[in-house]
Amino acid sequence: MKKFWVKALLLVTAVLFLATPCTAKEKVIKWKVQGFVPAGMLYHDTLVRLADAVKKATNGRLVFEVYPAGSLVPPFEGIKAVSDGVYQANYGYAAQWVGKIPVSPLFCSVPGGFNPMDMQMWLNAGGGKELWQEMYDTYGYNVKVLVSDPIPMEDFMWAKKPLKTVDDFKGIKMRMMPLMGDVLAKHGMSVIFVPGGEIMPNLQRGVLDAAEYSIPAFDKTLGIWEVCKYVMLPGIHQPTSQCELVINKKAWNALPDDLKAQVEAAVNSTRLNNWLWMEEKNIEAVDFLKKNGVTFVDMDPETVKTFTKWAHEYLDELASKDKFFAKVWNSQKAFGEKWYPYHSIYYLPH
Repeated sequence: MKKFWVKALLLVTAVLFLATPCTAKEKVIKWKVQGFVPAGMLYHDTLVRLADAVKKATNGRLVFEVYPAGSLVPPFEGIKAVSDGVYQANYGYAAQWVGKIPVSPLFCSVPGGFNPMDMQMWLNAGGGKELWQEMYDTYGYNVKVLVSDPIPMEDFMWAKKPLKTVDDFKGIKMRMMPLMGDVLAKHGMSVIFVPGGEIMPNLQRGVLDAAEYSIPAFDKTLGIWEVCKYVMLPGIHQPTSQCELVINKKAWNALPDDLKAQVEAAVNSTRLNNWLWMEEKNIEAVDFLKKNGVTFVDMDPETVKTFTKWAHEYLDELASKDKFFAKVWNSQKAFGEKWYPYHSIYYLPH
């Protein structure tokens, strides 16, 4: 009888041991993650690359089920939907929430300000990441934010003729994103903000004379170069853009600590890898655009200076009316005062 119970115990132990991997495999956590562009476009590809990195880092224990923009909720409703637990995470950029959070564009781009490296330094070494989370907490959103991909400097404007001076821009009906669109409108420019999908039809019908949207690699796929053969630089309005991954706090807190660390590691790795991948795609796109008759126009230095001055005056004005806006804007300016002198000494100009 004793031998029987020993054998039975050994059998049960063996069954439990063999069943453990199967049980572990069954405990796959799946998150729905919505992006900010349609499938097949560049920034959907960066989300897919992030999802692949998370799956690999977690050995398949956490899987992002990726959805293009608008598949779960309208794009500008993403922050509320994630906060309310409609789905687990949203991949996008903070400026999408400007209608709800006035300061949010500063966590995406600073007109006339940070380039991609500057932004990463402020986020990591200047308190930017902490302010980003504080922003969502202050405005009552139940989300955890992780810093995702930087986006290279954007094309300032596509047009059917070169635009070099401030006067060249007067009377031109142009599409420009806030905040820079607000700046130009304040100084008498004709600015019309339309969604990305409406840019091409409006250019073709003459509703718009000029438009901006994104980086060369993205603008190439938009087809804007078929209508507008001149692209103006530098991208004063968005010297960089910055992506984010906002996660429902309940979903985040439910993850084991090791999975949290693996997710953060995956997001950090794609923060670099997607940035460099986009730059590689930009090199290819610029070569393609030049071969297809596009002229890259350097705007007059005084025009760049003037637009930058206007932008910073506008940001100062917004800061005077909004305490938290002032906190973020002053943090960025203070970091710039330390970072730019160092950068000018230790980085070669090209």
